Amino acid sequence: MKISAEQVWNTCGYVRLSREDGDKEESNSVTGQKDLIRDYMTRHPELRECGMKVDDGYTGSNFDRPAFHEMMAEVKAGKINCIVVKDLSRFGRDHLGVGEYLEQLFPFLGVRFIAINDNYDSLHSNEESDELVIPFKNLINEAYCRDTSVKTRSQLEIKRQRGDFIGSFAVFGYRKDPENRHRLLVDEYAAGVVRDIFKWKLEGISAGDIADRLTAEGILTPMDYKRSQGMRYSTSFRLKEESVWDAGMVLRILKNPVYIGVLEQGRVTTPSYRVKRLVVKPREEWAVVENCHEAIIDRYDFETIQKVLALDTRTSVSGRAVELFSGMVNCGECGGAMIRKTVSSGKKKYVYYVCAAHKNEKSCFAHSLRVEVLNEIVLEALKKHIQDVIDLSDLLELTDTAQLQQAGMRKLQGRLEKKREEIDRNQALLRSLYESLADGVIDRNEYQDLKKTYSRRRAEAEEQAEAIQEEMSREMGNLSEGRDWIEQFRKYQNIDALDRTMIVSLIERILIFRDRKVEIVYRWHDEFQWQVDLLRQAALPGREAV
Repeated sequence: MKISAEQVWNTCGYVRLSREDGDKEESNSVTGQKDLIRDYMTRHPELRECGMKVDDGYTGSNFDRPAFHEMMAEVKAGKINCIVVKDLSRFGRDHLGVGEYLEQLFPFLGVRFIAINDNYDSLHSNEESDELVIPFKNLINEAYCRDTSVKTRSQLEIKRQRGDFIGSFAVFGYRKDPENRHRLLVDEYAAGVVRDIFKWKLEGISAGDIADRLTAEGILTPMDYKRSQGMRYSTSFRLKEESVWDAGMVLRILKNPVYIGVLEQGRVTTPSYRVKRLVVKPREEWAVVENCHEAIIDRYDFETIQKVLALDTRTSVSGRAVELFSGMVNCGECGGAMIRKTVSSGKKKYVYYVCAAHKNEKSCFAHSLRVEVLNEIVLEALKKHIQDVIDLSDLLELTDTAQLQQAGMRKLQGRLEKKREEIDRNQALLRSLYESLADGVIDRNEYQDLKKTYSRRRAEAEEQAEAIQEEMSREMGNLSEGRDWIEQFRKYQNIDALDRTMIVSLIERILIFRDRKVEIVYRWHDEFQWQVDLLRQAALPGREAV
């Protein structure tokens, strides 16, 4: 389309500002850009202002910007035929995209383009010089954008690794420290709601029922609570205009380790500064930092909840809490789940746990146990184990610390020696492989397979030996550090009845065998056995070992 200098141009000013691009100087502010463009129009009376489009907070690395799209729609509708920007970088930093607009699309549409500080006006352009200068400036702008992106990513990663909170909004239950926006402080009101959610889940209430309870009690959702505090907060999880609690909100809270003082950040990224599509990073690449802020939830309760969430539990009818042993009972013969079965006999109903494999596929023994009997067995066994743990704790307190430390070191030293023997054995097997290949005992494929196997076993043994050495270093420190779990049992001493919280907190699983024998695997059973072994090894000659 042919254009002329005498015509009056329907002109739109375009302003863009992005902190991501490093646009921090005052001259790049929205107001500064608008003033510069309007001053230019005043000195050029043929430019008639027909609008001013502003994209505040949008990167120049692509053209996915709302005000830019509005401007282009008006260009295509014939309402605008001239665009004025402060400089080429305000229009965009993608040199290929900018070049396509300047060299192809705008000339085709008859649009005049002016970049004030770059002294570029497409109406008076010098084709020979502009063919070199303008693409070069666009390349510089893109390089600047790329360099800024790399620096920004590096700075954010440094902050994540040192435990700085870099989110726009604090997680529900916390607020940002007014004196340090990268530090989280407990928000007592919201933290109380979080504690209730964890408490109810420990009691066996489903996430859906917890959500219903919160809604019925008029508790604001995390989004509405933030808005009630004057924050401009929005979330992609909101599906309805009316904001109510749902199971998804509850589960996100229950699974978030931020409530035990752990920050998990950097879980998603973008492929490059140009591509803004979010990509989930492998877990090993996340920035995970412990003890970043005050915990709202006890670590043991949090770990218990994660175990509960992994169980295949079912909600009872009428929205009541899950059954006492739901998801905890397994068949001692086949390892499969034991399921509840109700049998009516006259006016009475009897509830049994039966092996699901036998009931469904007849692939296991036909054995069962009444719920009332299981309840009695577990209660008595748990009372005894709690007392055993308390007695163990008392004995540990009475035993000389140096003796316990020496006993612990002897145990670890024994483990370390066995691992070193395993490393040497696999190393010797690796050395003998080539001889076996040369002698024709094995072929090349067998050689490669065996080499991989022995190398893997050696590497695993080396990692385990290193872990044991680290444990030995810790053993030389505070011996009582690994006994916090004992307090979890002490909380339930003198019990006379079972409840769901107690069971999921103290028991790993319950096994029922065909001879009606019940085996209970308690949580921290390895730690319990370790401490018992320490006492045995620390016992003086002539004393009866524990």
